[in-house]
Amino acid sequence: MTLLPISRDARDKLFSPAPSTKAELTMPTFLQHAHPLVLTSLVFCVLCPIAPAQDKDENDAEGPPSMEGAREAFRDAIERIWVPRQRLADGPYVRGAFKEVIAEAGEATVRVRSDGRTVALGGIVGPDGWVLTKASRLKGRLTALLRDKREFDARIVGVDREHDLAVLKIDAKELPSLKLSGETGIMAGAWVATPGLDPVPVAVGVVSVLPRKIPHRPGILGVQLGDGERGDPAGALVLKVFADSGAEAAGVLVNDVITRVNGQRVKSRADLIREVRRFSPLDQVDLELQRGEKKVIVTATLSGAVKNMFPQSRSQYQNSLGSELSQRRFGFPIALQHDAVLKPNECGGPLVNLDGEVIGFNIARAGRTESYAIPTKTVLPLMYKLMSGEQAPEEE
Repeated sequence: MTLLPISRDARDKLFSPAPSTKAELTMPTFLQHAHPLVLTSLVFCVLCPIAPAQDKDENDAEGPPSMEGAREAFRDAIERIWVPRQRLADGPYVRGAFKEVIAEAGEATVRVRSDGRTVALGGIVGPDGWVLTKASRLKGRLTALLRDKREFDARIVGVDREHDLAVLKIDAKELPSLKLSGETGIMAGAWVATPGLDPVPVAVGVVSVLPRKIPHRPGILGVQLGDGERGDPAGALVLKVFADSGAEAAGVLVNDVITRVNGQRVKSRADLIREVRRFSPLDQVDLELQRGEKKVIVTATLSGAVKNMFPQSRSQYQNSLGSELSQRRFGFPIALQHDAVLKPNECGGPLVNLDGEVIGFNIARAGRTESYAIPTKTVLPLMYKLMSGEQAPEEE
């Protein structure tokens, strides 16, 4: 059924032209040159409107407003006066206009939790408890929280590492499920919305780039290596282990010599770099280490970036503004790009167009204005394979 939340005229007025990406300000002209005391007084008036005195019941136990409440009121008052224009595209009023758009898909959206902490969104793709979500976020004891507040234990049935998708199974029947069609068209510039467990969308935006291949980017181990000029033994000598890296978490130590990666012999620093670069962020690699007279084997999870390991470029700095990016955000065979602002734990669920049709599943927050989604046409054949158990995860 086609959903029409607003009339065509109202839609055109609300959504055209597309919001500017520049940080233009909506402060009224007469306020741009106002004296600071005038602005302060205005804010005070907004925060403390004059109201008629009312008799207070002697049993009313309400105390003075909390400091947090005052701060919230102050922020709200400032935003009424001076708001960056680009925030209006994803503000509560615009998102509120999409309530009917996401209504049907929202009923079939779940929140995936790991050990009680939300790690992703997911979409119910079968009424008897099949849930599609983002694979690389799944660790620990998994549960799925439904919109009706019921929560079920979840187990992983199948994983597709290439697209970073997984199917979970929960013990539930007669659930609302997403209507998926590979025939749904995708247009650049079209508005899209991400359903969550609330009546309003998690985020809205527009399609920036039509489906394309997202290039591979190598994972990072997080070590500084010897250059072979100091009589290093055969292998790659570890001179430094960076904090918060996969190498540190795996237990790699300074003066260890890395001799194998996933069984592949490495004889030098160059060999190790070449082998590690074949893998993506969040891939796990087995490292064979020579530690003095002992041989040690550890498993390290590669990362997308390691703090203080490399100087941060201007583009990396700009992309880091706003919120955290997904660790696994590279190397997808195909994905469409949109500019809705998602958190990493808001990926994994459905993405819908203005007619409420599911056009894809969000898979990564990749930049300040870049989010990726795997198109529904690609998801459908993968989903059935994952449900069949053909790609069951390896037992740990």
